[in-house]
Amino acid sequence: MNEYPKINTIWKRDQSTHELIKGDYSCVEFEAIEWWHITEKIDGTNIRVHYCQDLPGSRMVEFKGKTDNAELPLPLIERLDVLFPIDKMRDQFNESKDVVLYGEGYGGKIQSGGKYRKESDFILFDALIDGYWLEPAKVQILAEQLGIDCVPELGIMNKNDAINLVLSNYKSKIGDCVIEGIVARSIPLMLFRKDKTPIMWKLKVRDFKG
Repeated sequence: MNEYPKINTIWKRDQSTHELIKGDYSCVEFEAIEWWHITEKIDGTNIRVHYCQDLPGSRMVEFKGKTDNAELPLPLIERLDVLFPIDKMRDQFNESKDVVLYGEGYGGKIQSGGKYRKESDFILFDALIDGYWLEPAKVQILAEQLGIDCVPELGIMNKNDAINLVLSNYKSKIGDCVIEGIVARSIPLMLFRKDKTPIMWKLKVRDFKG
């Protein structure tokens, strides 16, 4: 099952201080693209929900963490079982052979997830269906169809506006806290030449905390 691609921070870091070098883009694509689709970055643990018609019987749906060997908390596994039963996934993806839903496991006892909610839950941020990445708008629609949460959309912005949002102590749309940061995806959706993964970058509030 495909692991989620690494998301680079928008700028490079100084190797000795680890501070961002503002204006020195970590990928040439970040400087060239003007408009970005911005979503809230959730503080949690990376989760992959895999539906595959080639998996036998009850294993048609499986749950993995950031890596295949990552251990998932039991309350989160129990919640995933409720959200993604086999019949539901089969009905939703009856014309698809291989589906990976990418999201964050978040909530109490997961990172600092207690600031969002007490219980463990899953929030969707991307999807790969039969080898094709979904556009952000279609990820939102898919979440509605599945009856699950999707990361909050913060708007379409240029780089300066997106960076200023991170600097503004912007309040989270799902918790009583300041956002952890943002994830920016290119408009239109484009892929890196090397690995055919979406062009996107992240920026965290703590990147500006000296």
